[in-house]
Amino acid sequence: MSANLRARVSLLGVLEFIVGGIVVLRSAALVYFSTDATGKSLGIVHTVLGLMAFPAGYLLLTDKARARVLALGVDAAIIAFSTVSEIILSVTGSLPSGPFVDSIAGTAVVVLIAAAIAYQLMKPGLRPLPATRTQSPRQGTQSRTSKIEGRSR
Repeated sequence: MSANLRARVSLLGVLEFIVGGIVVLRSAALVYFSTDATGKSLGIVHTVLGLMAFPAGYLLLTDKARARVLALGVDAAIIAFSTVSEIILSVTGSLPSGPFVDSIAGTAVVVLIAAAIAYQLMKPGLRPLPATRTQSPRQGTQSRTSKIEGRSR
């Protein structure tokens, strides 16, 4: 992986941590400021989504297998649920007006950052190249089973 590509993936991992932190803070605010059970339950689901972003960010930073798939899934879930929860909160009136405005601002920030991460992860330049078959440096060596059976390659 080139240095520029590695730096971009590392930046996406850090941004994933930021998204997770903002979502967890929003969830705490939803639970604290909600006037009914609807807002509190939305806050609990936000907590789970925010906590899922931390392993996704860690896996992006360490460049583990399927990190991009996990991050895309978490970001898509955060974008969808944050948008739907804001609609539910506005319809039900589960938040007072001051915290509601702050909630909309937080949702806008989270959705924009998560969408930017998802867009960057879907770009063809960040997808890993397929593994290529390499040949052994010693072409004339026998495998262990063929030595036992007395065969040569």
